[in-house]
Amino acid sequence: MDGISNTADITDVDRLSRREAVAEAMLFAAGSPVRADELALVLKIRTEEVEGVIDRLSLFLSAHNSGLVIKKIHDSYQMASRSDFRDDLKPHFEQVASSPLSRSALEALTIIAYNQPITRGGVEIIRGVNSDSVISTLLERGLICEAGKSDSPGRPMLYGTTDLFLKSAGIKDIDELRKQTAALPVSDGSPAHEAAEESEETAQIPDLNS
Repeated sequence: MDGISNTADITDVDRLSRREAVAEAMLFAAGSPVRADELALVLKIRTEEVEGVIDRLSLFLSAHNSGLVIKKIHDSYQMASRSDFRDDLKPHFEQVASSPLSRSALEALTIIAYNQPITRGGVEIIRGVNSDSVISTLLERGLICEAGKSDSPGRPMLYGTTDLFLKSAGIKDIDELRKQTAALPVSDGSPAHEAAEESEETAQIPDLNS
């Protein structure tokens, strides 16, 4: 069966408890694997109790013929689409992959390329606008990837470019890109950078839409 192995003996899956619903919301919002200890902190339970919550949530999704499953990856859990829907979803993602990047996405990609690894907050400080959507688009297109977590409070995710980005841009490495034009200032998310960053023009990268 697609998804994690269910170890709990649960028969009543008509309704989720608040705890299970919170776990579902967290996994959905994260969009990436969430460690069991992180879930335990949010759910206010012991780490060893997380598996039972996830088991029930997984059974609930299965019992209601949901298009989603929960996969266990080492000590983490991630929400994903069911593998038997792959053919149904394929046309959409092929269209997404072949469609040109928006100006906003190119702007965010440029910032990440020159300042990597950089947090979502760092990108937003430089751009001056919310960047959730464009970062999701760049992740879906495989042009950026998660590159660890920052040491700053809350340990936000860091992002960097991928080999696909280098191939699409026609360059062998990031150093080659940085030699072409002056790099943007590295943002650590602190207010001290804000004034300087707002006055900088966004550096240009090779046209990925050609």
